[in-house]
Amino acid sequence: MSDWHDELEFALLPLEDAKIASDCLTFVVSNALSEQGIFHQCRIGYAEDRLSRMATAPHCWIELEQGWCIDLRLRQWLGDEDDLPHGVFQPSNYPRVRYQGSALLVPNLGLEDLMVMTNDFYDKVKMPWLFEQVRAA
Repeated sequence: MSDWHDELEFALLPLEDAKIASDCLTFVVSNALSEQGIFHQCRIGYAEDRLSRMATAPHCWIELEQGWCIDLRLRQWLGDEDDLPHGVFQPSNYPRVRYQGSALLVPNLGLEDLMVMTNDFYDKVKMPWLFEQVRAA
């Protein structure tokens, strides 16, 4: 994982403690990325564990450039195992899981809404350095 992706994951990890489902968490993360000018695409569909044949649907996640993804909820539904993706990752590194979905339009939420949705965990997301790194790239 690149330093940038590693730092992004570290910045977003406080949100995994928010008691919200994958759709709302996707809205929150998308708004945080948009604030920093980070290109991304929200997705809705399902994720399937090819080993157990368990699937979670509907399920939401975020795709970044160069094939990277963000998913902080999959292990909640499919199990907390190392070969299931979590955080910021390349799906190709997790062949056990198959994601299938389509684009999801996400509302632009204000700070007050984000704080309420996350029970104030949104305030712990700190990534002002990411914008500078994106601009420099």
